[in-house]
Amino acid sequence: METAMTSPIQASAQAALDVSLPAAPAEVRRYVSDPQRLLRSGFPPERIEQLGPDRFRLKVRPLVWMGLAIEPTAELQIGADDQGRAWAQLIAYELKGHPWLVKHLKIDFRAQLRTLDAMQAGRTPMQGWAEASACFPTPPFLAWMAEPVLSGAARTILESFLWILRDRLSRSLESDFRRWQAAAVQIEA
Repeated sequence: METAMTSPIQASAQAALDVSLPAAPAEVRRYVSDPQRLLRSGFPPERIEQLGPDRFRLKVRPLVWMGLAIEPTAELQIGADDQGRAWAQLIAYELKGHPWLVKHLKIDFRAQLRTLDAMQAGRTPMQGWAEASACFPTPPFLAWMAEPVLSGAARTILESFLWILRDRLSRSLESDFRRWQAAAVQIEA
């Protein structure tokens, strides 16, 4: 008896990143020129390990769907330029959790944030995007489920990860920026 081959399930999600900081564009560009600040403002320090000047290991909270858990540890390369642009890209990862998912799941992530030149209401806006994708064959234990349902579920998980990332960045970036400003003032004094 032959088994039908199905195409891999692919899912992706994107999120717009829109934040602003209470300073002139030149000061925001100096802040963004250290992309570690952006990473550290979005995740607790115990989840981040620095591997090199532009490489970090990030432990992501477990993702669970229908009782299947997966815990990614991502290796990210991050960078920035003097124009106020910062970026991150997944370069390697390790998965823990359900053995089938660990073996078959392929993931990707990248993000970019840029500082705009014009202030609005005393704040410098920053805009960007983040995107994540996943690819996997239909799990044998979920073969009864339609592919659109599986890809929709995967997309929902990716979207929730990006929403959490965007929310953390929006909530914590300004407080980290203010700490950075205060430290810069103390150094200059």
